[in-house]
Amino acid sequence: MRQHLFSHLDDLRPVALLKRAHHEAQAILTAHLVMKTDVVEHDDDYTVTAELPGFDKDAITVKYVDDWLTLSADQGSDGHQRDDDGRVLRRERQTNTLTRRFYFKNVVSQQIQAHYHDGLLTVTLPKKVTDDAGKIDVQ
Repeated sequence: MRQHLFSHLDDLRPVALLKRAHHEAQAILTAHLVMKTDVVEHDDDYTVTAELPGFDKDAITVKYVDDWLTLSADQGSDGHQRDDDGRVLRRERQTNTLTRRFYFKNVVSQQIQAHYHDGLLTVTLPKKVTDDAGKIDVQ
């Protein structure tokens, strides 16, 4: 029981907290530098276009939950830089996950579409139509 109570103390030590904060900050900065994104508002929809060169379509996830659009992409390392013993000779490309989040209100979530082609992810979020049918303009 005592061991269970103190098992999470390592996570609260200053070094562990700093390492976790550094990792999270690095992930956010990397996502903003690598996943360059344009957000455009049209009359009837929003369009989000993100650069994801070199990513496989199956490694990209698009979610819309609680008015938040989340774009995620997992990039794994390839095994091309190994010798006969399986040792890495040089690694400049890291294995990482990129995530970006955007807030959109009044979106028809059932009609969101996402397309990935030539390194560009395009997500179209249709806006909900406001009911102005009975509205009379005052002049």
